[in-house]
Amino acid sequence: MSGRAERRLWLVRHGETEGQSSIRFHGSNDVRLSDHGRAQIRALAPLLQHVPFAHVVHSPLQRAVESAALLAAACNVPFPRLRIEERLREISFGECEGMTEGEIAAAFPAFFASFRAGTHTTFPGGEPRAAFAQRVAQAMHELAAGDWHGDLLVVSHRGTVRQALRALLAVPAGQPDEFGVELGSLSVVRQQDSGWQLEALGLLP
Repeated sequence: MSGRAERRLWLVRHGETEGQSSIRFHGSNDVRLSDHGRAQIRALAPLLQHVPFAHVVHSPLQRAVESAALLAAACNVPFPRLRIEERLREISFGECEGMTEGEIAAAFPAFFASFRAGTHTTFPGGEPRAAFAQRVAQAMHELAAGDWHGDLLVVSHRGTVRQALRALLAVPAGQPDEFGVELGSLSVVRQQDSGWQLEALGLLP
């Protein structure tokens, strides 16, 4: 960038949890990493160990906190550089928290039809998608504009990483994206004169 060192944001989704994040809708549920999830995060560490991170910023939920701590230790980032950002928590799935798709379909058939069609605006009793997108975008734009040197490691959740990418890459509201974000994956965006550009999406060890 003109007059300023190039910067990157490294976006990590936490690993598998004791509550089976791979098949269950865990949003505001505060579930811990499973042994498999810890292994996923440790396997991701070699992709990050060469990066001079200014800070590690993470969601307050346990699965993100532990993932961030594991990566910070592997990258020799001192504890004072770890920061909690409340706005990076996952969306709340309301009455569907902890359910599988099959369980949601049985309990809320009308909602599930709209979910499958991509026309839903909120889960039953959950956080509105627009409000979720707004809070994540606000947090990411503030981080991106912050007075820091080097790169930032951001550890959060599937929905949060996707919304962060949408915000930074200026994807218009309502426009679909193809941001696949698997458990224990890494996505990277680079700041350039023209704005933020996608460098890597959904990398796995």
